[in-house]
Amino acid sequence: METMKEKKNKTVLITGISSGIGKALAHEFAAEGYDLIGVAKEEDSLRKASSELENKHGITVKVISKDLAKDGAAQEVYDEIRSWNTTVNILVNDAGVGQRGNFVDIAPAKYSEIIHLNVMSLTHLTRLFLQDMVDRNEGKIMNLGSVAGFQPGPLLAVYHATKAFVVSLSEAIATELEEMDSEVTVTCLCPGPTDTNFFSRADMEGTNVVEHKDKLMLQPEEVAKGAYKALMDGERIFIPGGMNKVTTFIRRVIPKSTQSKMQMKYYEKKEE
Repeated sequence: METMKEKKNKTVLITGISSGIGKALAHEFAAEGYDLIGVAKEEDSLRKASSELENKHGITVKVISKDLAKDGAAQEVYDEIRSWNTTVNILVNDAGVGQRGNFVDIAPAKYSEIIHLNVMSLTHLTRLFLQDMVDRNEGKIMNLGSVAGFQPGPLLAVYHATKAFVVSLSEAIATELEEMDSEVTVTCLCPGPTDTNFFSRADMEGTNVVEHKDKLMLQPEEVAKGAYKALMDGERIFIPGGMNKVTTFIRRVIPKSTQSKMQMKYYEKKEE
């Protein structure tokens, strides 16, 4: 395990740092002495989060206001950081979005946004920073998957599909790195429902999962604490919460049609 002095010389890049799990992870890293680079779309919330982190933990936070759902945004983030002569020792791909609704009712432009943010930008950032890490034979990457990545999700179909991609990609890269005898590791964080603004942004207010959040949801701070340890330990897949682990295992051994119907119940609204 690294000493606090060693961490002081290292930098963590976190996308989606201004809220939810990304913000909670930022506090975990900052408390351990890492400096941060935060990327988020909304500049005001980004700067507010960075000031809070600096004031509370006494570390340095640099920020990049960028919409990662746009073409070329991942490359622009990488190029800007390179221009600072800053080494990214840990990359956390947290930014993501979803949209509730029947597949045929949602505009193609929205699906393009979801896929670009959840898949394309994550893949591109991983590729860019992983090359540098492999060249140094040092570094860690955490990709935000989800338990959604292990089963179909009617009413949230594209979101579930993107998270299946993230889980598969992360595990594949982890194996490649092992075969290369690299010291670089990739961890896929797969939380279940977590009490963040994801649900309001995805038009999921009033759904069963939100209405029963006291029973179904973890707090982002709980998720982040376990995720930090899993990353440091080099775990491939980390599913926080005992119930999420059990549910994920059970659903992987039952028919997909049954999984789909079970999952759809969570996303239905009471009046439906």
